[in-house]
Amino acid sequence: MLTSGHLAMWSMIGVGLFNSIMFPSIFALGVAELGPLTGNGSGLMNMAIVGGAIIPVIQGAIADSIGIHHAFFLPVICYLYILFYALRGSSPNSERYAHCLETVKRSMAHPTCM
Repeated sequence: MLTSGHLAMWSMIGVGLFNSIMFPSIFALGVAELGPLTGNGSGLMNMAIVGGAIIPVIQGAIADSIGIHHAFFLPVICYLYILFYALRGSSPNSERYAHCLETVKRSMAHPTCM
């Protein structure tokens, strides 16, 4: 976004390279511990690929109206969400709700576990 020439070109190629390994990782983390709902979760994950068709159209409209460099803020927002998912949102339910399980075991009500 902030460069031009060869550095910008190689950056775009690098983004494509790193995107190629992202979906299998996100898919595997997204369907972890779904049990009997794995089929439904898998279907929803594959339907989410539609975002890969919608975001470029929106980015193109932004590029046409305010410029190509500023249009790359939209993918940055998408990548920030992916970063959140990688760091926090992808933890399996057993890890995400471990504190709730402990609370239930102690027979104490915890408002965030309800």
